[in-house]
Amino acid sequence: MSSIRLFSFLLFFALGLISLQLVSGIWLFIEKFGLIPSDIYIYFAGSEEQFIMKKSFEGLLETAVPHFLAISTTIFVYAHFLLFTKIISTQQKQLLISSLFISALIDICSPFGIIYGFEFFAWVKLIAFWSFEMLMGLLLYILFYASLKGLQNEGL
Repeated sequence: MSSIRLFSFLLFFALGLISLQLVSGIWLFIEKFGLIPSDIYIYFAGSEEQFIMKKSFEGLLETAVPHFLAISTTIFVYAHFLLFTKIISTQQKQLLISSLFISALIDICSPFGIIYGFEFFAWVKLIAFWSFEMLMGLLLYILFYASLKGLQNEGL
């Protein structure tokens, strides 16, 4: 088995797993927060009428820290795969990678603004989450396409 075939097999397997993670993340986001900013705001800021307690700073921090670690590690690993491709330019790679980190950071940090009463951050969270998901999907598509091209160039 050649190194390109082995690399492609491992990459396809990894892309499949992270794709499942993205799909489950979208599903959980919709189930937990909803699709509209007012639902997101109520989830974090609470509502006496709906008997929903306000989230605490400490509770958000307990969620944010593992998300920082997991998401940044995932972006780091897949961004390294991206650096070995020639599908997009270096500037496009830098833009994609930095946009992934920035959207993830904003998504993770925006609930802290919500618990302090800034409804604007519900919009920020919604936009940052969907931006991250689409950018990660784009990254996975580029890696999948690059892997297929690599196999095709090898004549398999």
